[in-house]
Amino acid sequence: MPYLVLARKWRPQQFEDVVNQKHVVLTLQNALKTKRLANAYLFTGPRGIGKTTIARILAKAINCEKGISENPCNECDSCRDITTGTSLDVLEIDGASNRGIDEIRNLRDSLKYAPNPRKYKIYIIDEVHMLTNEAFNALLKTLEEPPSRVMFIFATTEPHKVLATIISRCQRFDFKRIAINEIIDHLKKICQEEKIAIDDESLFLIARKAEGGIRDSQSLLDQAISFSGSKITSNDIIELLGIIDWDIFFDFSQNVSNKDVKAGFDLVDKIFFNGYDLIEFLLGLIEHFRNLLIAKTTGSVDLIETTDNYKQRYLEMCDQFEELDLLQLIQIASDAQYAIKRSNNPRIYMEMVVMKMMQLSKTRDVESILHGIETLKEKIFKSSSDQINHKQPTSDKTIAHSENPSVLNQHKLQQKIPQVSTTLVKDKPERTETNYQEDEVSDDTEPQANAAANTTVINVDIDTIKEKWSDVIETIKQHKIAFGAFLAEGEPVALTADTLTIAFGEENGFHVSYLKTNQNYVEKMISDFFGVPLRVKYQTVARQNKNNLSGNDLYLEKLGQKIPVIKTIVEAFDAELVK
Repeated sequence: MPYLVLARKWRPQQFEDVVNQKHVVLTLQNALKTKRLANAYLFTGPRGIGKTTIARILAKAINCEKGISENPCNECDSCRDITTGTSLDVLEIDGASNRGIDEIRNLRDSLKYAPNPRKYKIYIIDEVHMLTNEAFNALLKTLEEPPSRVMFIFATTEPHKVLATIISRCQRFDFKRIAINEIIDHLKKICQEEKIAIDDESLFLIARKAEGGIRDSQSLLDQAISFSGSKITSNDIIELLGIIDWDIFFDFSQNVSNKDVKAGFDLVDKIFFNGYDLIEFLLGLIEHFRNLLIAKTTGSVDLIETTDNYKQRYLEMCDQFEELDLLQLIQIASDAQYAIKRSNNPRIYMEMVVMKMMQLSKTRDVESILHGIETLKEKIFKSSSDQINHKQPTSDKTIAHSENPSVLNQHKLQQKIPQVSTTLVKDKPERTETNYQEDEVSDDTEPQANAAANTTVINVDIDTIKEKWSDVIETIKQHKIAFGAFLAEGEPVALTADTLTIAFGEENGFHVSYLKTNQNYVEKMISDFFGVPLRVKYQTVARQNKNNLSGNDLYLEKLGQKIPVIKTIVEAFDAELVK
């Protein structure tokens, strides 16, 4: 008797033998029990997970000579014929090779012939998405009003290619990938029955290589038995299937942690020497860093599919990396996966990737960064307080400093530092710089005036701020013209402790909103100008009475109510109607 491969020998013949498709099995068994059978079913999912197998079991359960039941007997002639593929009432059609309208027309013609008494005529069409649109359209009427005792079972790996009108006429079942642990348990059962000695590491490598497909795992096991005989080791599987040893990924991550560039390049050389697929290596590397990230963030390995030995190693190694470092490593490997396919020099590109990973600096703690920002902010304000006066390089006199420039100590400042009349300040315009650069002094200025100007301190009260407000605006415009233009629409109205209140008309809502989004910058510029730390608060006051508005203003206001964009432009740029 010719050899029967494991995938066929161990193909499930009962619903109970199907691995990890309970939602499908239970629904179909209940339908068989209550005889609520649909005229068309659509089975979708990846390859090798039991779509066609369950279609055959369903056909046997329906056409079993012992009657419709939850499980076929597998003993009657009907069950045996369906198992061997020789039944006249159950036809399996390959959609890839019978995809035209002519084949579907022939199928429709065959529907005229009734099945044997008490049986169904069942059509199993595999890879149904390969049918042409014309073939699909030819099926529509048949699916909507099928002849008595006719059933269609469609199977596909790409349901998005099936016409929506076909899907709507079927009961759809989405099959799931098989978990690695379930594949391992299934392969263990086969090895015990076949008298094959195999370790857990080998089973894990086969199950991971199968990518969730039972049929693929059985084929790989069959191949391993042919290679190793009755005793299979993990080294045999690695050599046979070209699988990258998981220890390589642990070695690589250790090299990244140690910033060992030479060891990283040696590993790339090993990958090329052994003929490993670079894409497969990068995919494995992504999964490896993902496992480290899971272990790091959760402190658990329940979500990691690997052996117990490797799970323990993940718990031990994850402490060598920060979470953001692992995210960056995953991103680098993911980008390389796509870029290396288009590279003419994949080895050089791979070495660049390794170099990039090795030079990845450890991520600083976010909290420490925020703390550093706050500390720097305090130093800036302290520096602003200590440097009220501008330094004059040509003056030999000692520049007066304020011990405390706050508003509460204004009286002490006035006692220590002589004031300069307003007339003197107006005769010599101030040029205040935010970085406290030295003022230029003309040669014809009298020495006494120079000395007085250098010891000038602006008495910070609301009257002084109002007096100097135009200078504040001009200074800010030199740096940010928009800020200065918007602030020019406001007016300082109150100073309470260290808080300056600026009033705007209610028509300047856009100005206030814009300034609030840049609050820190506005406060810094005003504080730098007056030499003391000030906070800014905005106040909106009622706009002027409409009776006082000019004709142009009234027309512009009405126009803004009809066209909102005009209102926005007027508020943003203080526009006026010229003509």
